[in-house]
Amino acid sequence: MQQRPSAAPSAGFNLVIAAVLGFMGIFDLVVGARGDGAGVFITGLAMTLYAAVLLRDALHIKKTGQPALSRGRMNKIGLACLALYVAGVLIKRVPELAQFFG
Repeated sequence: MQQRPSAAPSAGFNLVIAAVLGFMGIFDLVVGARGDGAGVFITGLAMTLYAAVLLRDALHIKKTGQPALSRGRMNKIGLACLALYVAGVLIKRVPELAQFFG
């Protein structure tokens, strides 16, 4: 017989993480759009997308007491945003690394 997990997502913690990621993401979006490069824009997009998902989940938890998305779906969305973030970092840093090692 399996027991349900005792750890539940916290609306307050999701709001804090959403605020931090949202601020950094929007900053990177603006800086990337102003000419700092596609890599910065893509990392900002990844952070902003995940912040929006966390904000939606936090507001749903406050309203109903239950998370809006299952743990598995949140993990998949988080990994997709992480992959987008890593792609942005690679786009941003690969020329520098090639010059350093070249």
